[in-house]
Amino acid sequence: MFLIASTTMTALGQAETPADALAKAEADHTATLKREPDNASLYHQRGVVRFFQLKFAESLADFDKFIEMRPSREPYHWQRGLVHYYAGKYEAGRKQFESHQTVNTQDVENAVWHYLCVSKIDGVKAAEKLFIKITSDRRVPLKEIHALFAGKGTEQQVLDAIKADDPGPAALARNRFYGHLYLGLYFEAQGKTKKAAKYIAKAAKSHKAHGYMGQVARVHHEWLIKKRKK
Repeated sequence: MFLIASTTMTALGQAETPADALAKAEADHTATLKREPDNASLYHQRGVVRFFQLKFAESLADFDKFIEMRPSREPYHWQRGLVHYYAGKYEAGRKQFESHQTVNTQDVENAVWHYLCVSKIDGVKAAEKLFIKITSDRRVPLKEIHALFAGKGTEQQVLDAIKADDPGPAALARNRFYGHLYLGLYFEAQGKTKKAAKYIAKAAKSHKAHGYMGQVARVHHEWLIKKRKK
């Protein structure tokens, strides 16, 4: 799954602009699927590029088709859970992240996205009560992010963890990206939209250096702008 996503993102640098690359990748996958309708991986790949273009309904349809063809992959398909969230299908997203928890038990990000789906259904107090306990995710500053969403940490503790122990430039950039992304998502869940948007914008600014989740930050930022314009 990661290899497929990585291959797709590598292709994004081969056209004049990222938007051109995404449109070309989608068109190429569509053309190939006409010749190879039983190629499940192509549905996943097209779902990825459609998600990156904020085509949430179309992306979800492709991911659903992939799961229909490869049902054993459903618990692993966290990308589908993200699209459920953006498509407003929060109960389905909640179930996807609960399924993913069975195969990836120590991932703070999975717990956070589950929280975000639950908060949309039943509110942040219920989401906090049902927040998945994670004890062994050592990525910085995910421990502090987990404490924040659990109602036991603070924004400042996350910001302090980003810079703790004098990380090198690459580690600092990575820490900062994840800290800003999840602080943005946290404040968005709390209804503090202006503060959330500022953190999301900071994360999106460096999205090119952070793989799939970098693209998620960019998508979220563009999604917020699109919603404000409406």
